Amino acid sequence: MNSLSLAWRLLPLWLGVLFATAQAEDTGRPDEARLRAALTKGLTFLAKEGDTWMNEKNCNSCHTMPLLLWSHREAKRRGFAIDEKNFKEFVDWTNERSKDTKAGADVLAYLKMAMPDNPYPELTKLITDLQQADGSWKPGGQFMTMQRRDGKEATANSARVFLLGLGTQSADKDVTEAAQEKAKGWLEKSEPARSVETLVFRTLYAKRYGTPEEVATLRAEIAKLQHADGGWGWMIAEEHSDPLATGEALYALQQASEPPLANEIARAQRWLLDQQREDGGWAIDITRVSKIDRSKPDKATSFKEATGIYTFWGSAWATIGLLEGVPVAEKPLQNSPSTVDSKN
Repeated sequence: MNSLSLAWRLLPLWLGVLFATAQAEDTGRPDEARLRAALTKGLTFLAKEGDTWMNEKNCNSCHTMPLLLWSHREAKRRGFAIDEKNFKEFVDWTNERSKDTKAGADVLAYLKMAMPDNPYPELTKLITDLQQADGSWKPGGQFMTMQRRDGKEATANSARVFLLGLGTQSADKDVTEAAQEKAKGWLEKSEPARSVETLVFRTLYAKRYGTPEEVATLRAEIAKLQHADGGWGWMIAEEHSDPLATGEALYALQQASEPPLANEIARAQRWLLDQQREDGGWAIDITRVSKIDRSKPDKATSFKEATGIYTFWGSAWATIGLLEGVPVAEKPLQNSPSTVDSKN
């Protein structure tokens, strides 16, 4: 057999090896340097938008200040040199308005989850006082009437969010258990989830209060819904990937070590990195989350404002999800490229 004939016979094998190599490279997670560079941009975007929010608004909003604090606290734990003066301003401004629930009481739970080292006893009392006779909490208008899932799912999801907020402090154990018992009927509802976000908070709830088997089942369910491009859509039936659902799903998948799901996590990380805008944020099509029709000309202002809120919300969750891929550090890195300054 001559060398040319042998080469043709071996060509399929070589192509197979090349294809397998390409696939292996494609499933590899981004290196930490790339993650940190993207996260620095994301955190800077959130800090700038947070400054704007504080200058123009007078409420924390479930989508804004709690997630701003959450992302920056996690960044500090992972060695990012956060501007401490700015962070203190964020914390102080938020604390001054922490008991204001005019935009929805859900902000109380998100604030406690964002800052688990802060006891917030006054927020604990507010949360327990707001629990209704049937054991549920009334979701804010954004969660109950504006999003594309139904009211029952929103209410059951909200119950888990409030209980996750209550469970951040060991001193609140008795209060949390009493609230759980009261909410038992809602927690036992097993209707299929319509949104990925609901599966995410079911997973986080199971991790804190359930069993490893429950967590593994829910994480596997989330993983099965991952799109071919590596992202998730906010509604389970949605084929379009978005940063809000992808960030939330990525965060949930990294909250337990079994099963590892390394491939799914790496694909989600790459999708988010590829979708990040130059300003550090992520674009989101709000019509795929919100059911409010803002298409008419007289709704242009409403559409612009809602887009800004959802852009921050999606960018915050994308940042939080990506942060889980960076190891926790003992102390912030000095003179690091991972320095976040909202004034730049």
